[in-house]
Amino acid sequence: MRRIGIILILLSLLQTSVFAQNQLKKHFEKDLRNYTSAFNNRQWDEVTQMMYPPIFDMMSKDNMVMVLEGMDNMGVKMHTTFQAIDKISKVVVSGKEKYCKIYYNGIIKVRLSGLMSQGKILVQPQFEQEFGKSNVKYDEASNSFTINAHRSMVAIANKSTDNWKYIDVNSPQAKGLQRLIPAKVRAQLN
Repeated sequence: MRRIGIILILLSLLQTSVFAQNQLKKHFEKDLRNYTSAFNNRQWDEVTQMMYPPIFDMMSKDNMVMVLEGMDNMGVKMHTTFQAIDKISKVVVSGKEKYCKIYYNGIIKVRLSGLMSQGKILVQPQFEQEFGKSNVKYDEASNSFTINAHRSMVAIANKSTDNWKYIDVNSPQAKGLQRLIPAKVRAQLN
């Protein structure tokens, strides 16, 4: 009889954990859709509001917006379609913050024009290195790339809230951002 009680308690805890994980996944999906929409619509203030604030100790918000606007001005037009979250890690608490790694996929379209219209030879090797050669397709007629992107990011929130902020730690340019996440947390998230 006691064994049945323990099994029922364990099943109840497992069910609660699965429900919490599903709720968290839905929250992240909503945030990623909002982030993608803001990025595609060049709403840079919204984009930067979703980023983990210590990022701006490394590069000011104004400079970040200038870089994002500069891509457009140089002729690199990006459009991202968020598809789905593949999985999320367990939530790791460290100090006053909690962390979760999100694995997701999407389609990135990059059209080159203006100053970058002849830039295929420069960017294609970078895209292939970052996303894998088989995930990068180039269309000469439109001078654009279609990238099947499998990515991950780290979500961070104060441990007493659900106001998550995000760090993209995938791209070669973002590798320095990993140091914003404590090493012991990174190890648990991977």
